[in-house]
Amino acid sequence: MPKVPSPMNIPLRPSGIPAVGDLPWGSHFCQFYGDRDDLVDSLVPYFKAGLENNEHCLWVTSEPFAATDARTMLRNAVPDLDQRMARGQIEIIDHRDWYMQAGGKSPDEVLQGWVDRHGRALAQGYAGLRLTGNTYWLERQDWSGFVDYEARVTDTFKSHNIIGMCSYCLDKCGPMDVLDVVRNHQFALIRQAGAWELIESASVKSAKAELHKLNAELEQRVRERTAELQHALQMREEFLTVASHELKTPITSLQLYMESLLRSNERGTLTPDLAAPKLLKAKEQCRRLENLINKMLDVSRASASDDPLPIEPEEEVDLAEVTRSVGEVFTEALQRAGCQLRLQADQPAVGHWDRMRLEQVVTNLLSNAIKYAPGTEVELAVHPSKNSATLVVRDGGPGIPEEAQQRVFERFVQLSPKSHAGGFGLGLWIVRSIVDAHGGSIQLDSKPGEGTTFKVEFPSQRSA
Repeated sequence: MPKVPSPMNIPLRPSGIPAVGDLPWGSHFCQFYGDRDDLVDSLVPYFKAGLENNEHCLWVTSEPFAATDARTMLRNAVPDLDQRMARGQIEIIDHRDWYMQAGGKSPDEVLQGWVDRHGRALAQGYAGLRLTGNTYWLERQDWSGFVDYEARVTDTFKSHNIIGMCSYCLDKCGPMDVLDVVRNHQFALIRQAGAWELIESASVKSAKAELHKLNAELEQRVRERTAELQHALQMREEFLTVASHELKTPITSLQLYMESLLRSNERGTLTPDLAAPKLLKAKEQCRRLENLINKMLDVSRASASDDPLPIEPEEEVDLAEVTRSVGEVFTEALQRAGCQLRLQADQPAVGHWDRMRLEQVVTNLLSNAIKYAPGTEVELAVHPSKNSATLVVRDGGPGIPEEAQQRVFERFVQLSPKSHAGGFGLGLWIVRSIVDAHGGSIQLDSKPGEGTTFKVEFPSQRSA
């Protein structure tokens, strides 16, 4: 038997009945009809949809709707019905030819007949099997056994490309019979005021409600993930734009300094006094270019590994000494920004850390304070303890809104990109990555108008 495709790869099938809509393979439902018109109104569009969607169809008829009646009514809706019948896409037969051939078939034989017909349909290139059977012929003494058979039909169909609809005459069904029928089908159709309505069991309603809930949650996750991907793409574009600008500036400056020195040399006017300041400025641009390239390498590492920033702990590193050293380097930058530095890092704070990475943390936090809090006092402090050391960077700037305090640690985030020049929006992300790699923690305390404080704690011994 050909392998049945996974239901996840199969689209819903049109039932042809507006009240029902589309159905998945494995559907087994029923209808309660009152007269021939009800059967025509439901079964003709049901089979028309199956034929138009490349399904093999089997219509087992019973009074009051014989096989000849079914062919006539279906031919009115499907003009090429005879050609479809000739090539075997649909068979319309009387119930005696299906259920009672050779003195009647057992439930197992009937079920196997459906499955065999399904296998032949797939082998012939059809999408699956669509069928119906009318139970008008059923006698009262056979009702209990037939109810058990219907329950087995539901279990059998659910693992095959089969859609089945059973027809029950209301005049032959008592109240308890209706309950039996509904219980053994996924849902039932009944005619009310000229329109078909669905009757669903509590389990089906519950399953639909749960499916609706899961679909809503899935759609929400898809929307969130899509938004994240769009944000990532936007950040990448912004990164490339900023990187292009940031790299172009020092390169252009270097070219201008070199061209100026070459022209002076060609004119014979190049002297040490003229060359020295230009060479110093060129050296400054080289340092700036190196810093930008290092930041770009950090981003590249972050995209390629779960441990983005490599850490190389040294034998002993004094965080207080590193902090004082960085503070001295920033003397001129602080002055230009109108910031007053209050440094408290007198007591040694020694641990097994990566000195270069500690310098990056202090540098980025101090740079952040200068950018966003010019003209204020900036505090830079180190507090040693028995098993850790805490770095505190506090400024008197405008502060960070609460809703933005988590985003500031993301890549490429700049809360006020127009308020300062340069930068990739990577500083605080790099800080957090370095702190995480050392097994430490970082705390942000800020209120609008009351400045910002970063507290970074480094454990003295990195956990294994």
